[in-house]
Amino acid sequence: MTAPNLQPGQRIELDITTVAFGGDGVGRIDNFVVFVPFVVEGERVEAEIVEVKKRFATADLVRVITPSPLRVEPRCSYYMQCAGCQYQHVDYAHQLELKRNQIRDIFQRIGKIADPPVEPVVGSPRPYGYRNKIVVHGPGKPGFWTVRGRSIIAVDHCPIAREEINKKLAEVGAQHAAPMQDKHLTIRCNSEGQVWTYTETRRDRSELLECEILTEPQAQSNISETVLGKTLQVPIGSFFQINADVIAAALERTRKIFTASGCNILVDAYCGVGLFALMLADLAKHVYGMELDERAIVAANANAASLGLKNYDFYAGSTDRLLFYTLRQCLPAEALANGGKLDETCLILDPPRSGCGRPVLKTLREQKPRKIIYVSCAPPMLARDIKELIAAGYALERVTPFDMFPQTAHCEAVAELRPG
Repeated sequence: MTAPNLQPGQRIELDITTVAFGGDGVGRIDNFVVFVPFVVEGERVEAEIVEVKKRFATADLVRVITPSPLRVEPRCSYYMQCAGCQYQHVDYAHQLELKRNQIRDIFQRIGKIADPPVEPVVGSPRPYGYRNKIVVHGPGKPGFWTVRGRSIIAVDHCPIAREEINKKLAEVGAQHAAPMQDKHLTIRCNSEGQVWTYTETRRDRSELLECEILTEPQAQSNISETVLGKTLQVPIGSFFQINADVIAAALERTRKIFTASGCNILVDAYCGVGLFALMLADLAKHVYGMELDERAIVAANANAASLGLKNYDFYAGSTDRLLFYTLRQCLPAEALANGGKLDETCLILDPPRSGCGRPVLKTLREQKPRKIIYVSCAPPMLARDIKELIAAGYALERVTPFDMFPQTAHCEAVAELRPG
């Protein structure tokens, strides 16, 4: 389609027909798509063109001419300037509907599934004040990136962060000169309200070159987290979910899925500190875990020991390299000799945002565990990988989204698959 004669800086009026994954509303000029942030479907708005490309244009919202009844007042004074949130102007119940519709659309477009079995989104008990971790930037007074990522906006308070974090953010802001010289500062709290601030330097996701803890508890290099009544140690700098209420709900759902699967062996790929394996270990004969972050694996073994478990093995290394050999361990000797099937094995995949590596998908095409539970914070990558698994003979049974990130365009999803 040929782009209409649109120019950057030009102001136009648009009717918003839908809100796309990522948070931008969709309007059209002569059937040419224009993306506008901070709108709700059904609204008529005035927008200013920012950039025109071959197939679409982007624009900034100037004003809402006809507001939707689903529009609400944002709680954040930095909203529409800070890049962190996209949906504070949308009624929370409707945010959940938007995310479900977006995930269904992603599975149709990317996964090529005509009628994807996507359930209603499980909402967060706390739509605000849920984040147990933020990263602020300097130099100078700490802040977040602006919407188009060109500068830092200084912030005093983040409504989606827990109050313990906001208290520390205010303290850091009052003495910003020293800690913010490092430019990137993490503020993180645990379920007991203890707060850590630290800087970290990474070469990649797995290799932490340096981590400097700037506040008490100084002596602790681990953060203590309690989930479903069990206390785990998480190394400073290692991954852990940011919404305690929602990860607990996702874990409860996963326990039910595992129990219903009839499996008694669990393999937790990309396991971090062993969260899924440890929370399901009481239901399994044996659990295995693998993770590239060596510090997380040390913690996983320590966590298992502190919980009194005996039925576990955790391995440090890439899932690409370890998954095949770990799945083979799940077969009894006689079945392994006869090329048997993984009839007792359930595999949990919780990869980084980029999705599963090619070797992992190749292993699954060949090995076919009885059940796969795929946990993802990136629905497009989830749909891409599931498309390959369906082509390899798997059936998609159900996708349950969990709103791990209220007020933002992000969403966690748990997909269930079995060999067809």
